[in-house]
Amino acid sequence: MVKKELETALKFNGERISSNIDKDIFLISRRNCDGLISGTIISIALLKLDTRFTFRTIDYLDPDTVARIISEDHDFNIFIDLNIEDIGKIKNLKDKFLIIDHNPISPNLKDYEEYLLNPYIHGINGKNEISSGGLAYLIAEKLNKGNKKLSLLAIVSALAEKQDIGVKKSLTGLNSEIASVASSTGNVNIKTDLVFNTLGYRPIHEALAYNISPFIEGVTWNKENCYKILKNSGINTHKNGKLRTFAEISEEEKNIILDAITKFIFLSSRNNSNKELIENISNELVNQLYEFVKEDNNSILHDGREFAFVINACIRNMKPELAIGICLGERNNTLIETEQLTSSYKANIVNSLEKIFKEKWRLIDNGSFVFINGEGLLTDDIVKEIVVILSESITFRKKWFFLRTLSNDNNYKFYSIKGNNCDLKFDIDSILKQSPDVISQVDRSISNIHTLKVSYSKIEEFTSIIRKGISQYERKSS
Repeated sequence: MVKKELETALKFNGERISSNIDKDIFLISRRNCDGLISGTIISIALLKLDTRFTFRTIDYLDPDTVARIISEDHDFNIFIDLNIEDIGKIKNLKDKFLIIDHNPISPNLKDYEEYLLNPYIHGINGKNEISSGGLAYLIAEKLNKGNKKLSLLAIVSALAEKQDIGVKKSLTGLNSEIASVASSTGNVNIKTDLVFNTLGYRPIHEALAYNISPFIEGVTWNKENCYKILKNSGINTHKNGKLRTFAEISEEEKNIILDAITKFIFLSSRNNSNKELIENISNELVNQLYEFVKEDNNSILHDGREFAFVINACIRNMKPELAIGICLGERNNTLIETEQLTSSYKANIVNSLEKIFKEKWRLIDNGSFVFINGEGLLTDDIVKEIVVILSESITFRKKWFFLRTLSNDNNYKFYSIKGNNCDLKFDIDSILKQSPDVISQVDRSISNIHTLKVSYSKIEEFTSIIRKGISQYERKSS
């Protein structure tokens, strides 16, 4: 149930938007999955009201962009998922703006809370309980009760933000309530199943191989291994001379597959004495799934997590217009182009991961920390996706790792992140203070990745500082 204070804020700001319905409204959102979907949700709500509006997506809100928006003199401005640290020049818009964002707010924004739609103001954890897409859906419902179908897009936003932190990777808090609304409208079927069922339209061995979350070394993108695993388990892969799809197998067969994959991981694990790892495999591979029943069973949009991956693929490949089209309900040629782009994007990611593991010099694993060299291999459009995939993988979920690439300006970039279940108390910020020349930025929109820019001349010095910090940490912990 929505808290009374948030309900009041939703009603107030819904009325503010409604009072500008016959005027010129401007929407601007972050160009990521959550921001783009949030903006699309508001756009759909405004389209239903025959409102004149402009929708634009950007990577960051810089002073020049703010100045341009002010000069355009729109009647009402909505800033979405832009994680505004300082109200800055936006205050020059006076009372003609609304900020929708699920991230923690800066103290500088305290005096403008009536113009903010933010969960933290009302004691709600925006990191876990609701996304900007969820907030956009709640305000869209205030504009028109007929907007309940937009709850489906809010689910995609929450999944893209990795807010599926409940039991079996279920959604919690307000996200769970929104998912219940989507289920009640008949648009979403919520069930607990093997993660491979997100690709239920594929042959069984391909469903195992083409799943990348969680990434499983030796299984993901390895159709030959997957086929062997199935054969060794006794699963019949064919029926009437045709390959069976994952959607055609029984619950008993799913349990057999789960046992077979668990055995494979155990035997191929670098540390197969880790009983905790083996015990948690079923928790990793059995998730709460969100099936979009109005989408074709063979569509890449049939599953909520796959839908989120598709939107991210479009954005990473500089095709936000395709992502917006998909969210608006366009299919046919738009979907065909999107499927081709997504397939190529996923292949690029998994082929790169495969090379990282095959080319042994690229990966150094000392137990708690992992160093990965992505020079000459990882491009800007996939590197952050790979960082997130590795942090969620069964192999690295308890480790802290550094991934290194070479940027276009001949500087080095390091991406530092800890695995999803990593409990190491390693203070990366104190380490970075020892190297003032390093440009550090925390990308909180993607699992709190530290993005570090290091000049070519400083790379050896920086690497030495990191290794020294790790050695000191390990001595204290031992």
